[in-house]
Amino acid sequence: MIAPTIQSIGALAAAGGGIGGGFYAVKWAFEWVAGRMDKRADRVDASTDKLIARLEKQVEALTDRLDQVENELRDCTRKHAESDAKVLRLEAIIDGKGEIAQRAAMVAAADRMEGRR
Repeated sequence: MIAPTIQSIGALAAAGGGIGGGFYAVKWAFEWVAGRMDKRADRVDASTDKLIARLEKQVEALTDRLDQVENELRDCTRKHAESDAKVLRLEAIIDGKGEIAQRAAMVAAADRMEGRR
């Protein structure tokens, strides 16, 4: 009478142990795969962080270079405007000298014509 009950308990314990062991094996397999995926994700995160840091440095360097180029362009624009102003002044001087030469030639011609009379 007790023997069949003990046998039933033993069979149930064995089945429970087998099922528990199976669940443990499946759980371990999932944790192992998940752990490997976490390690891979950590490596990807570290690589991404390094890439972002490098890109931020490049952006900062390019921003500094852009500021420098804009300053140089501003200086070149100012110097170009100054050069244009000088050219205009020199052209006015040249035009003025041409007019002076023409007037001098007219005066000289007028003097010569008076001298002939």
